[in-house]
Amino acid sequence: MKTIGEVLWSERTREEFGALAERGTVVIVPVGSVEQHGLALPVNTDNREIEWVAQEAARRAKAPVLVTPVMPFGISPHHMMYPGGTITLRVETLLRVLAEVCESIVQHGFDRILILNGHGGNMGTVDAAALELKCRLVRQIRAVNWWELIIPVFGAVCDGPVTKTIGHAGEAEASCVLALTPKSVRRDRMQLVPGITDNPVLATAEKGKRILDAGAAAVAQLLEEMAASPGREVVGIPTYPAYPHDRPAVDRRRRTDRRREHA
Repeated sequence: MKTIGEVLWSERTREEFGALAERGTVVIVPVGSVEQHGLALPVNTDNREIEWVAQEAARRAKAPVLVTPVMPFGISPHHMMYPGGTITLRVETLLRVLAEVCESIVQHGFDRILILNGHGGNMGTVDAAALELKCRLVRQIRAVNWWELIIPVFGAVCDGPVTKTIGHAGEAEASCVLALTPKSVRRDRMQLVPGITDNPVLATAEKGKRILDAGAAAVAQLLEEMAASPGREVVGIPTYPAYPHDRPAVDRRRRTDRRREHA
């Protein structure tokens, strides 16, 4: 497994990036948020989770990977109604920042970028950014929400009502923070309040370790797939010989004969 220093973009000097780009290195751009997470969890919960998953996946992947610093702010207007702490961007702001970050990475010679999202409110924006950038820059640029890669894990790990996703500030997220930075959890404030999906009282560090480990493993597999795929792909809609006018005449005759048999 790689050391943490080997995968951090911020630890490299300017003369090292050229060789890393030539090796086909995949660059992860983690995107998080700063927003209220109930009474028990800190407002940078999403950033803590996405930073760990991105860096751990990069270390595990059997491919060269770099991880940029986390983009800390996201799309969180739906949390502004709750008291204290949320910082939100406009959609156009995040789109522009993602574009300029990815353009900079490509200019340094990198052809593979994974926008790794850690916040539900960012989902549509990061998907749109990846699609537009992939087509405009003609590079392999993807976006993924890390928790969506491990949906079955939540059902296997969690005991509460939210077992098909990570939820918000409930059992799963509180478990992740307990696993990462237990001292930041206000254990005496773990309760169900407006603005969170479920009760964090069921959280344990062991559950969090299982969730985070599964997330890192799934992202590592995706990184290996990206590294094995062309960095500069033909962008567009692939054409398959799956339509009647594309198939040989003999195939059409066989289908016509089968329809007559069943008439």
